[in-house]
Amino acid sequence: AARRAGVDIVCDARVTGLITDGGDNRRIAGLVVERPGCETETVGCAALILASSGFGGNPDMVRRHIPAIANGAYFGHEGNKGDAFLWGEELGAELRHMGAWQGHGAIAVPHGALVSWALMSGGGILVNRDGHRFADESRGSSDLAPEVVAQSGGFAWAVYDTGLHKSAMGFPDYRQLHELGAVKEGGDSKELAASCGLPAENLAKALAETGLHAPYCAIRVTGGLLHTQGGLAVDDRARVLDRAGRPFANLFAGGGAACGVSGPGHWGYLSGNGLLSAVTLGRVAGREAARALSAQ
Repeated sequence: AARRAGVDIVCDARVTGLITDGGDNRRIAGLVVERPGCETETVGCAALILASSGFGGNPDMVRRHIPAIANGAYFGHEGNKGDAFLWGEELGAELRHMGAWQGHGAIAVPHGALVSWALMSGGGILVNRDGHRFADESRGSSDLAPEVVAQSGGFAWAVYDTGLHKSAMGFPDYRQLHELGAVKEGGDSKELAASCGLPAENLAKALAETGLHAPYCAIRVTGGLLHTQGGLAVDDRARVLDRAGRPFANLFAGGGAACGVSGPGHWGYLSGNGLLSAVTLGRVAGREAARALSAQ
């Protein structure tokens, strides 16, 4: 669609900085671009939309803003380095809710595949390496991610019965995990404990307090970061705001580069709110940037 509209798409080009008009830094005049085998270039612009997503691929920023999940797995694109936020800070833009993120409390170890939380919402439990249940699984996948990471060794076991196992076989990722041998099985709690290397007495006690029925299954899991949801503060026209709440004249943001609607933490995620910021706010940003151009 972009090519049909006559838009030039330049690949293998990394933006390393923004150029202002030299006044009070309130208007963007261009950007600095680096390409393999080429000298650094400067490209002028009349309006700029920041759509470089979040900062999950930047370990330093994750440690700074989301220390609770800094030791967890990252399940997003490694190119999400938080460039838009670093540029925004230099310009005096406001960063809002940088501690907001979506996590997942069941990433198979060491396979790195997401384990459906349907196993937990269907009655499964999480136990640590000592066989103790340590959380209320009904709190949800994102909310429990940091607690899983905080367990001894940085992992836990998702434990459930064969009824839930059969239901989960409808998920391609789960079927693959089963084929890879990630799913441990036991005819009773003692057999499962032996298969997982857990204290049998503790696991038996944890299972006795559930509605699960033998035979049982388990997968070793860790918690991880899926994507960040804080970002540049914008108004209802997708214009980036400075720390005094004033909009920049020709700087816009959408998607993961803009602050989302999840609030300040990991507990506020609602399904689809990342798409909301990307699709809806992205359209608003494009429309307003076009208006800014036509007004010149």
